[in-house]
Amino acid sequence: ELAASEAAAARAEAELAAWETENDAKAGEKNRLKVAARQAASAVAAARLAKEEHAQAISSSVVPAMMKRAEAVLAGLSMSDVPELVLQLSGGGDKQKEQAAAALAKLAYYNADRVAIAKAGGI
Repeated sequence: ELAASEAAAARAEAELAAWETENDAKAGEKNRLKVAARQAASAVAAARLAKEEHAQAISSSVVPAMMKRAEAVLAGLSMSDVPELVLQLSGGGDKQKEQAAAALAKLAYYNADRVAIAKAGGI
């Protein structure tokens, strides 16, 4: 997943750079290519974090899914938070969206929870 995310991010950055070169201008924050590059970079960061967390769980002899669920519970997250987290994904600042996405990712580690998140519009 990390390699695929890195490749997608590289493509998005290349497309953005090509657009900026072709138009002799810097893309604005809402430019679709700039947004795509930013999202791809976030996906890379999330994939790197997931890889590190998985390695940490394995080295601690903990099943990664159990570790994720424990983190979510310790962070005070529950499935009742899903609707609010989904709302935060569509509004608010980048940091708020990033935090909401991270919280949903922790909650979505179990298949049953993924279904509930999808039904709430989080995917």
